[in-house]
Order: sequence, then structure tokens, then C-alpha cells
Amino acid sequence: MNRPSSLAEFGHIANAPDGVERLRALILQLAATGRLIVSDEAEGSAEALISKLAEEKEKLIASGAIKATSPLPPVDLSNPLPDVPTHWRWLRLGNLASKIGSGSTPRGGSQVYVTKGVPFLRSQNVWNDGIHLDDVVHIDPETHQGMRTTQVLPDDILLNITGASLGRCASVPSDFPTANVSQHVTIIRPLLADIRHFIRICLLSPFGQQMIWGRQVGIVGGHSKCTT
Repeated sequence: MNRPSSLAEFGHIANAPDGVERLRALILQLAATGRLIVSDEAEGSAEALISKLAEEKEKLIASGAIKATSPLPPVDLSNPLPDVPTHWRWLRLGNLASKIGSGSTPRGGSQVYVTKGVPFLRSQNVWNDGIHLDDVVHIDPETHQGMRTTQVLPDDILLNITGASLGRCASVPSDFPTANVSQHVTIIRPLLADIRHFIRICLLSPFGQQMIWGRQVGIVGGHSKCTT
């Protein structure tokens, strides 16, 4: 995607048919590739952030919070990738998260839904502008406790992974109550809370959406300033 050279070009895009959507996509792409701010390598290196991510993962493994896994292969840089600042590095999403996993359907399906209880988030509750609870269903606390791997935590990222809403993505607010997700929603739990906004921007950018629809698993990682 080419970067507009002036505000007039932004205006031209915005005034075109579907201009608002095109402008939103452009801004997300520019943000994801580090072209909306002056990027200064002296403010923090990618290597320092990568080390911090690895340290946090080791702490979680040592505490038993997560299991050790085999190292992920590096991103194949021979594939066409967007231009990013030279001091940024490409990482796989799995290197940025302590958890990437979809939810599940409670035993008994919709028959176990209750009027009040723990929110059970489905794809229709996950939107790009946040979590919508106007059509949410609930499960009882006992069912919730039996679905520990699908429980949502504050600062998680929820990503729709099936159907027409594939690619919709929302951040879980820091004050959000406990919830579970269905098998149509994946939980992405960043290793560092500070990078959750950048991860979400990358997922919603045109490049991120292309990867999601193509079922690929790479994501760009910048220095500390660009991942907050």
C-alpha cells in the first residue's frame, strides 16, 4: 500500500466511494508499519523488547502458568512483507503471546445457557470497536469453572476465527468481568500488556487481515515505543 504524500491525498481517499473504510485501512496499515510517528532507534531496540518477551515467557513457564513449547521458526523474510523501519524485527505472533487458543462449546450447548451468570462470548459479541454485550448469553459458575482454558482475562485480545466475521478483533478492557469464549473466538494473551494495542492494530491492518484470511501466523514487532 502506497503512503499518501499529502493531506490532499487523504482527502481524496476519504471523499471516494467507500472512502471512510479505505482511509481507516490506510491509517491502520501506516500505524502497523511504523509510518505514523517519527521512529527513533535510540528510544529502544527490538532486541531489548525481544529479550523482555523471552524473560517474561520463562517466568511464566517457571511458575507453571504455561507449558514450555518448542521454539517457533523465524519469519520467512523471503516472502513479500511490508516495509518497516530498519531497526524493527519480524516476529511470529506466538513469540508475543503466552496463550493463543480458541474457546469451546459448553457440554449441552445452548441448553445450558442461563439468564444470569458468567458471560459466554460468541463471534457476534466481538467487534472491532469492542465487546458488544447486547446479545450475550450466560453460563452458570460451575460450567465456567469447568472451562478454564477458555476463560477470558483483562487485556486479552479476542479474534473471530470463523464465518463472515472472520478477522474481527477486540481488546478486553482491564475492568472486564470474567467470561468464556466459544469455539469461534480465539484468545490471544500478550506476554506484555503494553504491546496489546500494537498487536490489535497489526491484526486489523490490511496486511494482518490478509494473513488471517490466509491462515498465516506472522506479525511485525517494533521497538518499545511502537508496541505500546
